[in-house]
Amino acid sequence: MRRRPPLLLELIASIVLLAPASPLGAASGAGPAEKQPNKTTQETKPLVSVSAMTASDYAACVAELASRKIAFEPVGEASDEGCALSGAVRLAAIATASGNVSLTGKPMMLCSFARQFSAWVSAVAAPLALGYTGQRLAEIETGSAFACRARYDKPGQVPSEHAKGDAVDIAAFMLADGRRLAVKEQASDPPSARDLVRALRTTACGYFTTVLGPGADAAHAEHFHFDTGLHGATPNYRICE
Repeated sequence: MRRRPPLLLELIASIVLLAPASPLGAASGAGPAEKQPNKTTQETKPLVSVSAMTASDYAACVAELASRKIAFEPVGEASDEGCALSGAVRLAAIATASGNVSLTGKPMMLCSFARQFSAWVSAVAAPLALGYTGQRLAEIETGSAFACRARYDKPGQVPSEHAKGDAVDIAAFMLADGRRLAVKEQASDPPSARDLVRALRTTACGYFTTVLGPGADAAHAEHFHFDTGLHGATPNYRICE
């Protein structure tokens, strides 16, 4: 039987227990709209969300990303329909000890979330990929980050963490030898690939307050969702499904 290297087990356990999270506030839900006669659709209010960093926090965050040799664009102000960010950046690549990790979608997000996400990639994702496969992590296929939408894309619901710029979706991880490890399990995946994807999912719970993926619900059957929203009574509350 193939045994997982004990140092990797120790790394995963320490990350989940000790890694910091940087939660942002989450809005409370709204009640259903009252039905009106002669109307076939439910009226909903336009989605509105505003998230901001102070000028000093944004400047410090941008300086930190630059000092860590992270490739990014300091966007500053960004908007999408009724949602707005103040303190946004667009991530392009994250420097790690084993080499740069590119982000295919060049996602836009609050700088505070970019700092947290890049910390997980450099300290966790890249070392685990190298340890499990012998290949460096070259690319992460990222989907949407900042997007003005409601939770689960249901009209009338509260804004999703994507609307606040503190969430990102991941479809797959690319290794330097060209192998693509999809978040959704494939029949052709070798055991090492599935072990790595499970390890990445587990360790993310130490860095993000919400980690969703295949098996959590139909909306996340093919990708990971990471966010740092405050969904419980304390910042330590986690949703890891």
